[in-house]
Amino acid sequence: MLDEESKKARKSAIRYLVYRDRSRSEIVQHLKEKGFSGNSTDETIAFLEDNDYINDPRFAMQFGRSRIKNKKVGKLRLERELRDKGLKTSIIDLTLGSLYEEYDERELAMACAKKKFDSSSSSDIEKQRGRLARFLDRKGFHTSLVYQVVTQLVPHVTSNDFDPSPQLTKNQQHKTMTSCDQD
Repeated sequence: MLDEESKKARKSAIRYLVYRDRSRSEIVQHLKEKGFSGNSTDETIAFLEDNDYINDPRFAMQFGRSRIKNKKVGKLRLERELRDKGLKTSIIDLTLGSLYEEYDERELAMACAKKKFDSSSSSDIEKQRGRLARFLDRKGFHTSLVYQVVTQLVPHVTSNDFDPSPQLTKNQQHKTMTSCDQD
């Protein structure tokens, strides 16, 4: 027979789960914030796990898949976010391995980079490269992958691309030619 506090803890946890799946750690934290005792929290967690209301491996896969599809995050960022959700390292490793077999991280990075690059208004190539690299880094892609994507997407400025002579207007060209003719 459940005491009154355990009933309230159970109701609170189930209401918290209605919006979306949660990790075990998130539920424990929620119940602590609501002021429930350790005993009520433990009983509630046991009930939720026994009835498959919470399942950390399932949660990790759903959360990870959602973040990859909607936000196009890289492996490093997803790993950090899963760790922040209180998941065990073994669950995180299995999730990352499975998800990044399903979704190619290089394709994700390239899709993010193309979208960002297409919306860029800067004409300074080096500035674009820097912004794009920092953007992909924040998205959680490995440095080596960031370098590959940026160098593929944003061309290098070479000496052939740069003409140091200023472009003269027709009026300026005419003035230059007439001043030369006067000599």
